[in-house]
This record gives sequence, structure tokens and C-alpha cells, in this order.
Amino acid sequence: MPRLPRRPGFSGILILAALASACASTRPPAPGSPQAFEAAVASAEMRCLCRVGVAARHLESGRSYEHNGTAEFESASVIKIAVITEGMAAVREGRLDLATRWELTAANKADGSGMLLMLDPGLDPTWNDLATLMIGPSDNTATNAWIERLSVAAINARMQALGFPHIRLFGTIPMLSQKDEDPSPWKGFRLGAITPNEVAGWMAQVAQGQLLDAASSKKIFEYLDTDPSRLRIARRFPPSDLWAGKTGSMSGVRNDSGILRTKKGRFVLAVFTDGSQADGWGPDHPSILAIAELSRVIVEGWSRDLPDIVEKPQ
Repeated sequence: MPRLPRRPGFSGILILAALASACASTRPPAPGSPQAFEAAVASAEMRCLCRVGVAARHLESGRSYEHNGTAEFESASVIKIAVITEGMAAVREGRLDLATRWELTAANKADGSGMLLMLDPGLDPTWNDLATLMIGPSDNTATNAWIERLSVAAINARMQALGFPHIRLFGTIPMLSQKDEDPSPWKGFRLGAITPNEVAGWMAQVAQGQLLDAASSKKIFEYLDTDPSRLRIARRFPPSDLWAGKTGSMSGVRNDSGILRTKKGRFVLAVFTDGSQADGWGPDHPSILAIAELSRVIVEGWSRDLPDIVEKPQ
């Protein structure tokens, strides 16, 4: 009589179950799943030695994902979206004409990023020019001009009224004349505070023509669409995927946010990093590469089963 195979005892069953569980736990998560996105966030944080916050939305399907979505981050220049919001409200309400001019002087030049600090005093750009410089090239002198014209209080009150209370401006940017002061005015400086969710919500309203009104949304979108950096969120996507957005950088901080338009629809992304221990300021800073890779994982993951849109992205 043939010998029957022995059945595993209880201890053997436990060992087999543990092995099966271990094998299952080492399988990569499905692309486009929250688990895949969480793994990408963990990888990003290891890469940049920093804290990461992200809010992503696909406008046509309603899909969304967040990590540290309601956490506060240093805004750096992303706060300039609050300034342009109150600026366009002032235009809509007749308090400001974009065609009027502002004079550049040696005294009103701000330190840091921008083109105006390199130009001679006496230049008289329009307020429309200043808005373009503030959002695209992220000019700090143009930004201070807008903040002083509108006031910090009015800018923050507007964001509160629009449902974005956690997008807050703290003050103006240090002046060029303060550059050599000791201690530096940049030491411990904070320009503003933002959360991924609220910035993504602001971008979504702009994309859908719902911020202030359709005409104001369109004008704001035009500023976001003028010379936006493609080195961060848009870095891994082809030029045919159109990008409009706003970046921000300070010591230990790299931020990006905006609207990516592809054949699969519109993706709103806000990815912020702070506390990075990595050195350097260049385009290949670990935080910048982390933002690019995380954004790629989210967009490509969702795009796998999204239908192509009928209309070409505008």
C-alpha cells in the first residue's frame, strides 16, 4: 500500500502562512494605488532627507491623493499666488489699473531672485509687467511692490474669504540694501505659510475658472503659464504635456505647484519639501529630484486607466 504524504502539523501551517505573508508583503504595490504613492513619498523623503507634503487631483475624474495635506509648510515664493489673487481682485473692483506704471529706484530693490535688481533705477514697468515678473521669473522686487500696494492684511483677508485660511503671507522680502547686514535679515526669515491641500485647491479653482470669476481666473492662469520652471514637477514629462505653475525656494525648502495638462486630462499637483539636510542650490538638488520622481509616479500611475480626452490640452 503506497504511503500517503504527511499533512503539515499546526506549526508547519504557521510557517507556510508566514512565508506566504512575507512573499505578499514584498510584492510592489499596484501602480496608481495609494500604497504606490505612499512608497514613492517614503522614497522621496529618504532621497532629500526632508519632510514631504503632497496634494494631487485629477480634475476630470475627481481622483485625489494627499500626504501631509493639511500640514503647514514654509511657502517660499509659492505665497506669491496669494499676492496675485488680491491683485486681480483689486483690478476687478477698479482699485488698480494694470496699465499704470511703477518706478524702479535703488531703494526699492529687493534681495534674492529677480531681474529688476540687476537693472538701472528709473525703469517704469506697468503693474501687468510686475505681475508677470512676480509669478514667472519670481522677481522679489516686483513682489514687494505688489505687497506694499495691496497690504499684507488685505492679501490674507482675501485668502481667508476665499476659503484658503492656511495660505498666509507674513511680510515683505528683505531689501537689497540690507544684504550685508549682520545678522543677515534672511536668518530665520519666513515669507509665508501654505498647506498642500489649499494650494492644490487654489490651483484647481484657477484651472476651472472659479477663482474670483472666470476672467480673473483666466488672467491668473496666463501668469502661471508664462515661463514656469519645468525642473521640478514637470521635469519627467514631455513638452507636449503643458505646465503652468509656481515654484518656491529657500534654505532647506523646495516647493512646486501647478496644473499639468495632458492627453489624459488636467492634473493639479502641489509638492512641498522642507527641513532638507542636503547641500547645494542647483537644479539637481535631491529635493528637486524627489519632487520630480514623486510627481511622475502619481501622474503615470493614474494615467494607466484614464481615457484620453477628446480635446487637445490648451
